[in-house]
Amino acid sequence: MIKLIATDIDGTLVEDGASTLPDGMVETIEALIDRGILFVAASGRSLISLERLFAPIKEKIYYAACNGTLTGRYRDMMFTESVDPELLKVLIEEARGYGTAIPFLTDKDVMYSDSEEKDVLKWLREGYRENIEEVPDLTRVSSSCVKLSVYDRKQDAARTFRPFIEKWGGQVSAATAGCMWLDVYKKGVNKGTALRKLQAHLGIAPEETLALGDQQNDLELLGAAVHSYAVGNALPEVKRAARYVTDTNVNGGALKVFRAVLEAC
Repeated sequence: MIKLIATDIDGTLVEDGASTLPDGMVETIEALIDRGILFVAASGRSLISLERLFAPIKEKIYYAACNGTLTGRYRDMMFTESVDPELLKVLIEEARGYGTAIPFLTDKDVMYSDSEEKDVLKWLREGYRENIEEVPDLTRVSSSCVKLSVYDRKQDAARTFRPFIEKWGGQVSAATAGCMWLDVYKKGVNKGTALRKLQAHLGIAPEETLALGDQQNDLELLGAAVHSYAVGNALPEVKRAARYVTDTNVNGGALKVFRAVLEAC
C-alpha cells in the first residue's frame, strides 16, 4: 500500500518554470491526503517558490526544497543543509568562467543575484515566482545559503557544466536539472537523502513509497522508492533507473499515476 508520494516538479508535474499547477492537480493531491497518503514536493526550486505553487494546500504537504537541502513541513524545516560560505565564493567565481552562465544563491526565502540579465530575473520572478534580491556582489552575500544555481543561456547544461561537475564533484553535490540549470549543494545531500530522512521520521518504508522524476537530480529520489516512475519526457538514464514509465508531463503523466493510486485505495 502506498503511504507516501514524492515527486519532482519541473519537467515532471509541470513544464519548466511554470507558475501554476495543471488542472485537477490540487484536487487530486487533496484526495490523496484525505486517504492518508502523504505528499512530498521534491524540487530544485526554493521553498518560497514551492509554497506559492502549492498555495491552496501548502500547509498540508511536505517539502524537499532546493534538492533536499530544506526538508520538512510548511514553515517547519526539520532538516537544513547549508554550503560552506568560503567554498561558495570559490564556486561562484568558477561558475562565472562559463561564458553563458549566470550564478544565483538561495537561502530559505530569497534567491540572490548580481546579474544584469533583466529578462532572466523577470522570468524567475514571474515563472518560478522567486523572491529575487539583487545584490552588488554574490560573493559577499552573508546569508547562510543552501544552494548555488547556475543558469545556462545556451540551454545545454549537461554539456556546458560537465567540466564543473568533474572538477568539483568530490567536494559538493552537483547535478544538472533540465537543459538550463546546474544545481550545486552540500556534498552527500540530494532529494533521495531528504526522502530517506522523511521516511525514517514518519515510519514509512521504501516499499510504501512512490516517487516520480525526469532529470539527473531525481535519480536518488527514485532510488529511495520501490514504486519509482519516470515521466515519458525523462532522460534515458532516468527511465532506466525507474521501475515504470508513465506519460509525459505535458500529457499529465504524473496526474495519471496519482489517480491510479487513488483508484487502488
